[in-house]
Amino acid sequence: MIIMNTTDNKEVKDFMCTLKCSTVGSCPFSFTEQSEIAQNYGCLPSPYEIVRMRKEFGKTWACHQDPTKPCLGAIQYMKEKGLEHKIIDKQLVTIDDWNSL
Repeated sequence: MIIMNTTDNKEVKDFMCTLKCSTVGSCPFSFTEQSEIAQNYGCLPSPYEIVRMRKEFGKTWACHQDPTKPCLGAIQYMKEKGLEHKIIDKQLVTIDDWNSL
């Protein structure tokens, strides 16, 4: 995990929160420095939190690039780990839902 200075740097936060996903850039399931930074700034949940949403609440995380579609990184990750990965609840959890918590 990357340890960052937690001072508010709006320019960096805005940049990290708008990068494209699909398991690259800041997608939580890209497991990159960019994704760690986005998680540390609170822009996106961690993979653990996304898997927990699915296992405990039956909710599927939406792609932060296109909130009408499920996060393919999350689905691929859960499928590889032998976890239930099919969408149960069609109402996806979006980045707006996450940021309002």
